Amino acid sequence: MSRTFYIIEGKTLAYSLAKKLLLLGNEVYYVSMNKDNLEILDGLKVNFPLLELVKQDPTDIKWIENLELSKKVEALIIISDDDALNFVVSWSLRQYYENIKIISLVNATENETIFRGINVETLVPISWMQKLIESSLIHEEITDFFNPYMEKLSILELSINENNASVNKSLKELHLPQNSIIGIIIREDGKMMVPQGNTEIQAGDRLIVFALKEQVEKVKETLKSR
Repeated sequence: MSRTFYIIEGKTLAYSLAKKLLLLGNEVYYVSMNKDNLEILDGLKVNFPLLELVKQDPTDIKWIENLELSKKVEALIIISDDDALNFVVSWSLRQYYENIKIISLVNATENETIFRGINVETLVPISWMQKLIESSLIHEEITDFFNPYMEKLSILELSINENNASVNKSLKELHLPQNSIIGIIIREDGKMMVPQGNTEIQAGDRLIVFALKEQVEKVKETLKSR
């Protein structure tokens, strides 16, 4: 059953978290007043139609009071790097929505108490949280992180050569099956990157691909065949 999550602000962490939730079949609204942040997440829309990008100041009370939050909204997740902003948004949301789960990143542990005082669940940048930032992970760590979902999820490592269909194509040009995504590209020189919509696949790349198990063969065909 698809659930709905709101992710408010954040950059690399928001991108990684949104990918994870979308890959599991959830609907995600990403809310930010930062144009650059929205452009980063825009690359996900190529593969995930359940992602909605909302350019909005999340502290705007009129916007908050007009949100239509139904029972299917699983959580509101605020993850900017500014604790003051996270608290203002959390507090404002809590004034209007007493029963919705609100989760906030708390960058300084000494601030955690004030968030809990308004019934907000807190996340602190401990090791498991850092693992969400895919650009800092190695393949083994990714596998460990996704272990709870391994019954449904496959993690593929595909080596691309100059004869493969995906060479010199951007992610936007590829038509990967639904519920599959290229999570990381490792270049020949060892550089690791989280690709976006305009990123081109090159000969010599190694791709770390996340896909539901029933989509594995279609993913291989799309990326490897000619």
